[in-house]
Amino acid sequence: MAAKVSNLNPANAVTASRFLTLPPFVWAIDGGHYQVATLLLLLCGVLDLFDGAVARLFKCQTAFGEVFDAIADGLCYGFAIVVLTAYGLVPWLAVTLIVILGVINAGFRWLYARRAGRTTNYQSHAMERLVAYAAFLGGFGTLGFGVDYFYWTFTGMLFVVVVHDAKRMALDPVPPAKVTATEDERDPAGPAIDRPAERRDEVARTAEAAP
Repeated sequence: MAAKVSNLNPANAVTASRFLTLPPFVWAIDGGHYQVATLLLLLCGVLDLFDGAVARLFKCQTAFGEVFDAIADGLCYGFAIVVLTAYGLVPWLAVTLIVILGVINAGFRWLYARRAGRTTNYQSHAMERLVAYAAFLGGFGTLGFGVDYFYWTFTGMLFVVVVHDAKRMALDPVPPAKVTATEDERDPAGPAIDRPAERRDEVARTAEAAP
């Protein structure tokens, strides 16, 4: 039986390293080094792309890692735009609404995990793209490029996506947990994607009963 993947793994270490960009970001904004602040946001975004590649390379994907990555997105980009707001570089009302919507979205994601009965991250392709846009949002703020337009546009799009996802997280059926690759390797029937639902359930029960 394959060993369980630890949450202390290289991919999660890369995700955690994103928080190291936040103190120098504050220093750069406070000192008026806006180009340096922009580069730090870029580095944070690159690390966000890199952690998934590391997880695949070392085969250390975990449910916790997916949730941790989403938390890191919200904290890093949210922190950046709050700092920009504190220094008067971006519209405070738009940022206040963004933070409120982010908290609401986090609450519904917690509700979704409770409904699922396991550590899981609701997959929203629209929200993933907005999070990527949030990285640019910080850069627009540090460089003073179309700030009002981009921040209010983002606020409107975020509202639509949060309302859409809230309904699905609160009311729609929760899909079953995915059968992991290690279970596929133990099962001679082949990859889980080619099995009927009954077979997948049987494999999951067998895996849980295994010593």
